Amino acid sequence: MSSLGKFPNGFNQASRSAVVITVDGIDQALITTSSFTMNDGLNVSQSISASNINAGNPTSNQWQQNLTGSYFNNFTQNTDVSEILRFVAGLLSQSAPDASPNTRTYSSYTANAQNTTTGTVIAGSVPQTSTNTTVTYLTSRGFANTGSTIFSAISPIYTLSNYGYTYTSVAGGSTIVTSSADAQLFGLGILSSGTPTNFRVSGSFTFRFKDNIAKTDTSTSSSQHLITQTGAGTTSGVTLAKILTVNPAVIPPAYQDGKYASVFSNALYNGGASAVSSSGYYHISASISIASGSSGYIPFTASNAEIFFAPLTTISTNIPSQTPTTGSTTPSALTAVSRSLSGAPYLISSTYNVSSSFTNLFNPLYHVGTIASLTTSGTGVVQTSGITSVLTTAGLVSTVGSVFDSTGVTVRATSTIPFETDTVKLNGLYTFGGTANITNIGQITNTPLTFTVSIAGVNKAASTSTYSSVSNYHTAGTFGQPAASGALAYYTRAQGADSGTYTLSAAGSLVANFTGENNRLQIDDSLLSGSYSTGTKFTTGSYSVYTLGSTDLQFKPGYLIKPGGAYSYWLADPNPAQTYKYAAFGFTRNIATNQPSIAMTLAGNTTLVDWANTSTTGTIAMLIIPQSALGTVTQASGIDPVATSTTLLSIGNAANPFGRSLNVLANTNTAKTNPFTIDFPTSPNAFPLNTTYRNFVVLIRYIGDPTPLTSITLTVTA
Repeated sequence: MSSLGKFPNGFNQASRSAVVITVDGIDQALITTSSFTMNDGLNVSQSISASNINAGNPTSNQWQQNLTGSYFNNFTQNTDVSEILRFVAGLLSQSAPDASPNTRTYSSYTANAQNTTTGTVIAGSVPQTSTNTTVTYLTSRGFANTGSTIFSAISPIYTLSNYGYTYTSVAGGSTIVTSSADAQLFGLGILSSGTPTNFRVSGSFTFRFKDNIAKTDTSTSSSQHLITQTGAGTTSGVTLAKILTVNPAVIPPAYQDGKYASVFSNALYNGGASAVSSSGYYHISASISIASGSSGYIPFTASNAEIFFAPLTTISTNIPSQTPTTGSTTPSALTAVSRSLSGAPYLISSTYNVSSSFTNLFNPLYHVGTIASLTTSGTGVVQTSGITSVLTTAGLVSTVGSVFDSTGVTVRATSTIPFETDTVKLNGLYTFGGTANITNIGQITNTPLTFTVSIAGVNKAASTSTYSSVSNYHTAGTFGQPAASGALAYYTRAQGADSGTYTLSAAGSLVANFTGENNRLQIDDSLLSGSYSTGTKFTTGSYSVYTLGSTDLQFKPGYLIKPGGAYSYWLADPNPAQTYKYAAFGFTRNIATNQPSIAMTLAGNTTLVDWANTSTTGTIAMLIIPQSALGTVTQASGIDPVATSTTLLSIGNAANPFGRSLNVLANTNTAKTNPFTIDFPTSPNAFPLNTTYRNFVVLIRYIGDPTPLTSITLTVTA
């Protein structure tokens, strides 16, 4: 049993005698006037109170040994421990800072829009008296005015039904202390016994829907939400964290900070809205406040947002696309003027009328701009009058006499908004021909024989529907022409006009290009004079048809052909039994000089046979008959460009179409292929081109149906 020590006999405070403390008969401690000694050390269960304690004597190095130059050399065994601790605390104050708060504050929040897809409203303007239920509903709400596009001047238009907002805090101020490297964390007070307390974020929201252009509230609703984060961590975007000290193992943390990010996720309206009636303005008012620990809420921060939503996909489906429909686009031929060449008729000019209409241009919406047009494509066809383009400028009818009611009788005035059932009428007067020298004649085929009329209607989405018809310049059998001959080809050169060159007053080229017959001569003895002026003229200045004789070749624009042959146009051969066909031209050389030779170039068929060849089918022969050919001999004479010897053809010879003998002279020039050179010798057998005999005639002969000539060019020198 332990017993409380007792003072020995004779001890008194004045004498300051020693006291021995004995426990269970064993001395445990000795208290003297200068010391307190325990056998097993000192064990105090609660506290010990002392005004100060000396540093004492170290067991190894003593004070003031090996400390020279150090402030510690000032300490001895009698220095109070408190003095030494204060000095050490001073040394460590910079490396052991106290816990500090995050001094950033809660400044505001940002509202972050979510699901922000926008769209483009369906194209087209609203007509009067619309019967489309979607259009009429939107019109009743002021979102679709007649003459204007749907949702005119409203932009942007949001299209996702889950459009909404989340909210994120914004920190203000600055700090050097934070729980993490996040500039948006702000201080939230002190910890509770070293542990984060709680962080509360409260939100109040008011929603308004306005289904009209005047923005009158249709419905309202409100909601409140609270998010609480208790202890360190994150709940639904609300974060709370403990701010650690520099050396948390030694210095305990004392403060907390936090933030909130993308909280609440409030949509402006219920997800899935797709009815047309959900179109309108959506408004949200948000108020958000925060509190931490046991503190009250910071005053609310408020914001407002408003957007326009419309289910554009639904609206587009409910207002379908349209296809403009039209009536006939076939032109009607009104007039035709023809000319002739070699007795064959050609269309020289004509007029056509095109009249058509469009329906379904304004149902359910209509395009603003050119909504209908009438055009032609083809050589030489030109519009001269009519309504060939219809405009709706700024949504109003702007083309006079073009838009009618559904009966097609009452015309809409300009500057009015068209009605859903209105029709558009187009018409045009077109002319063909004029002064242009054009033809569709080809060597074998004639093209083009037709032109195209196109009528185009534009729907609400600016997509064009085109309807076309092909029309003949001339339809076989019309305007008094025989159907068996087919359609007239066109040739717009004036009657009697000829682009060839048959007279020269200076050096140059004489050209026969078969575009006219102004200098063509009849095949009779008169052409043997070698002069156009004394020959029998071919009919060319006035319209006449079927005038070819049994031996005549046919001119078609740019070609010399056998009538009724492979290259024929319109005319049958007036005498199929006649093997040889001819054509002759008279040329005038108003030049007072000798012409010893002429260079001649053929185009098309460039091969000649000699005139005496009467058996080779499909060949061309030629004679050049100078004006001097009848000067000194009784028989007629001509120079054959390819002949190498002279041949006298008697009357009745198959190669002689005349009523007198024909002397075919050899060409003394050795150039007997294209281009040819024809000599006009002065002796012997002189048939010169000189100051007296200036002119000559070119006589051409086809045997059968050769590839046609297209031009003859003769070069004359002064």
